[in-house]
Amino acid sequence: MEMNSEKVRAMLPACSLQDFDDIVTGRSLGASNHIKMISNMYVAIAENQEEKTARASIEAVGTFFKETRGKSSYAIVVALKDIEGKIGAQDPAAQDPAADKSRTYADAVRAAREAYFREADEHMDKILLYADRLMKDAGAVMSFDYSSTVEKAIIHASHKLDVYIPESRVINGGYPFVKGIVGAGHRVHFVADAAMLTVLDKIDMVFIGAETFYPDGTAFNTVGSDILAELCRTHHVPYYVLTPLLKGDIRALYGIYKETLTKDLRETMAAAWPEDLRAQVDFNSVELVGVAPEFITGYVTEKGILKTGDLLRFIYEEDQNA
Repeated sequence: MEMNSEKVRAMLPACSLQDFDDIVTGRSLGASNHIKMISNMYVAIAENQEEKTARASIEAVGTFFKETRGKSSYAIVVALKDIEGKIGAQDPAAQDPAADKSRTYADAVRAAREAYFREADEHMDKILLYADRLMKDAGAVMSFDYSSTVEKAIIHASHKLDVYIPESRVINGGYPFVKGIVGAGHRVHFVADAAMLTVLDKIDMVFIGAETFYPDGTAFNTVGSDILAELCRTHHVPYYVLTPLLKGDIRALYGIYKETLTKDLRETMAAAWPEDLRAQVDFNSVELVGVAPEFITGYVTEKGILKTGDLLRFIYEEDQNA
């Protein structure tokens, strides 16, 4: 059963409330961003609460986000388990009695966060390198729906690109790309998601991120990603998923699949409507869709540019090491 968000929010120090609200309301996007924000909550809790209370609060916050945000992105579950395991390994209460007693629980939480992101940064550097090699001869790319990994890859490209960004209206996931990519000197073309086909003949390759992917190569991303994948296949445009392997959901091997996630688009698409009219309309829409492996050219990961058939071995290894 999902935990009550208000009860979990009440466990947080004031400095963490903005991050909590931004994740819960969807104002902040991207699994990688959310992992960073949640790990910052862990540190803030450890630094501002008595040790016993902090342990309970971190457990509750972690459980809440695994059971909520983890439904759309299994990376949240894997990452938080990894960070919590690192905390446990450095927890003074679990150390040898002869160990340094000057280290505190807050020290252990900070060290765990730093160790996790040191590894994550090493993985990201490899993804950016492989993506840049992939874009070596590209003049124009398209990115659909916000992904911090895709954003970094385009920003770090070694030459200037024409970047086409269709606005994914169910989540307004195109706009968050714009500032950073413009700032990197690329030429940005912002179009409606319904206009993707009209510019596809100018595109050398398409990049999406993934909330989660299955061992068979099915990638889950915001609705519209599936439409774009079918268009790319028909028009022979390479379609790549940029993602660290921790987003692989090994549970699909054992018959545990993602539930269909829906979203009420009342505020996203009809904020300016008269309220009496909005009240008479159903705005419920599918939020995440699976892009079948046959539509995906490859996955750009820290282990290289992988075909969908190569993923099982690598994500199994990742899961065993988590």
